[in-house]
Amino acid sequence: MPTIEPLTLTLAELAERWNLSPQQVLESPHALPMYFYFDGLVFDFNDKWHRANGDASVQQTLERHKTRLGTLEIDLQRQAMHKRGLLKLTQWEEALSDEEMQSQQAEADRLTEDIAHLSAQLKQRAEERQHRVRNGLLRAAPRTLNDIGQHGQARFPQFAYMPHTPHSPSASVTSAPAAAAGDTPAIAEGAVVALEDGFPLKEMLTVADLVAAMQDVRLAETKQA
Repeated sequence: MPTIEPLTLTLAELAERWNLSPQQVLESPHALPMYFYFDGLVFDFNDKWHRANGDASVQQTLERHKTRLGTLEIDLQRQAMHKRGLLKLTQWEEALSDEEMQSQQAEADRLTEDIAHLSAQLKQRAEERQHRVRNGLLRAAPRTLNDIGQHGQARFPQFAYMPHTPHSPSASVTSAPAAAAGDTPAIAEGAVVALEDGFPLKEMLTVADLVAAMQDVRLAETKQA
């Protein structure tokens, strides 16, 4: 019965296979792409809107609109009661003409529409962010590998690369997930991605977290033969 070849080798397994230390494997001029497991949200680096705090300006605008609308509504209510003789304005308030009240009402109506529009935008953003969940491998960036090679560990990265789809169907462990109909479009292969809300939370990435695709290992060994 043929032996089933694993899809990946840990860095330690690869080092043993090649009679090298893990550091030597990482520092080799012909170093293989190395991957690590990530379970969390992944965003294209250029996708400023969906990444953390990408909604900051919209949130600020929304809060300003809500504050202004609240002020207008109170003022209009007091002015209307004053015109009906039901309320006496304070010394800091001036009675508004009908035209001024109409202008304020028009502004309040515009703000109400803007608030609804911005709120819908933020709700849609929150829903689309959840379509960026990834449970699989990401390719470690050179700086991450350099830190691990020198110190045995690196701070868990905020950025990495989406893997390229392997040519071999059996090596699909490193491939990027395809987008289903109606989902947010898939991130391009090889794109720089920002990582957020990983679970479980890890502060450091170590030698033990790195794996190589067996397809890459076989290709490298073929070239060296």
